[in-house]
Amino acid sequence: MPHAYKQAQRRMRAIIRQQWEQDPLEGPIRLDLVCCGEARMDCDNIIGGLMDSANGILWLDDRVTIIPEISVKWSKAKRVDSRWDVTITELDHG
Repeated sequence: MPHAYKQAQRRMRAIIRQQWEQDPLEGPIRLDLVCCGEARMDCDNIIGGLMDSANGILWLDDRVTIIPEISVKWSKAKRVDSRWDVTITELDHG
């Protein structure tokens, strides 16, 4: 991975740890991500960055048996108004 990606991932992991003090979820879970920001990223890069950074913190692993459902919504916003809203819903094991 490029150096800039690794730095961004470290920053994201630190932010996630500040906001999540529980044990990682075992799943199955649904992940809903609403992103507001500049038009410089692809949805697959956004979700990939979150998945790589949150692995082992928010959830045990990002394999499909733990996260079988993902939704990403993006809207344009100024850099100062940029944000990511993450909603995690635990699903029935059945």
